[in-house]
Amino acid sequence: MPIPDFAPSLNTANFFYDLPRDNIAQYPLADRDQSRLLVFSRSRREISHRIFSDLPSLLPRDSCVVVNNSRVVSARLFLKKLSGGKVEIFLTEPVSPVHDPAIVLHHHGPSVWQCMIGGRNVDAGTILRDKADTLEALVISRNGTEGVVKLTWSSDESLSVVLSRLGHVPLPPYIHRPDDDADAERYQTIYAQNEGSVAAPTAGLHFTERTLSGLAEKNVTINPITLHVGLGTFKLIDVGNIRDYVMHAERFEFTASFINKMINNLSSDHRFVTCVGTTSLRALESVRWFGAKLVCNNGIATCVTVEQWSAYNPDLQQVGILESFQAVANWMIDSGRIHTAGYTSLLIAPGCSLGTANALITNFHQPGNTLLMLVAAFAGEEHWKDIYQSALEHSYRMLSYGDASLITT
Repeated sequence: MPIPDFAPSLNTANFFYDLPRDNIAQYPLADRDQSRLLVFSRSRREISHRIFSDLPSLLPRDSCVVVNNSRVVSARLFLKKLSGGKVEIFLTEPVSPVHDPAIVLHHHGPSVWQCMIGGRNVDAGTILRDKADTLEALVISRNGTEGVVKLTWSSDESLSVVLSRLGHVPLPPYIHRPDDDADAERYQTIYAQNEGSVAAPTAGLHFTERTLSGLAEKNVTINPITLHVGLGTFKLIDVGNIRDYVMHAERFEFTASFINKMINNLSSDHRFVTCVGTTSLRALESVRWFGAKLVCNNGIATCVTVEQWSAYNPDLQQVGILESFQAVANWMIDSGRIHTAGYTSLLIAPGCSLGTANALITNFHQPGNTLLMLVAAFAGEEHWKDIYQSALEHSYRMLSYGDASLITT
């Protein structure tokens, strides 16, 4: 597709920083909520340092917290060819019988998946099996490291159960160790529900029942949305200007209940929304821009899609945030939906229009990826380096198993 005139021109070299390898957390802390929490106020331009368990005291009473309830799949499989050669398969997204990972994972019959393939001489037609010959992966196609496989298994179990038994936790590539038994619990938020992610929404890893109880005491409501995190979250920006970057698409899902709660909060006199993680913010903003499209299209849509440059589109920016969410609510009522799903390629970077959230909880991200650009958009392009410099100076633990930040507007 041609690049629209309103797409930004940003030098991607401005979104890199020096990350010492020793600062990259290789293991989680013993207690989730004892991670450190860097607090940055954009309005006051102030940085302070707290502990994540302090979070309930930092958020306003009667506010709303949006969380991503996607659940990580044990998507990494170590299989063997009939000749005995070892092959790694990393399942990324289902192709059939449907595209919804939650449905496919609970299906008891064969399924076809897009995947990453690691291993030599693995071509179309290659048969791969686990050590006990209970799971078979037939390679349908391969192009470089990407491929498509058909999975079948001998037991009467769902694929989710099979993967929980044979699969491995898909730890990020910068965690230089094999997964262990503890990762099955710790690389998962305590509120994870809908299976489908191949990477954790890591800002949520710090939450404990104690944290949620503290928020409940202040009448802070938890409003879950789903965005299944794909491998694209780790992709480094490989172009000089962001206009030339092609954003990855991720599946997101929301309910009518979610929309109604957001409308109530957005119309409240004490409106305050905190997004837990870049994925929650991306999903929330995707709902907003889908609603803006509905307004511009007289409430008509056959599917839920959000394009890469939506947050820069001047026509969509004319639609108010509350109006956008109300349009989504009306569309769901008119189409008889209580739940819907779609795909978002939304890019959030400096210069885009943001406005659904007042605060963002997020971990510290890799240099030169789109998650860091999202943080720069939310905190201010002139501030993100101060945040990261302060974190490094104070020896914060970085990336997925690392510490967190709370950024307020």
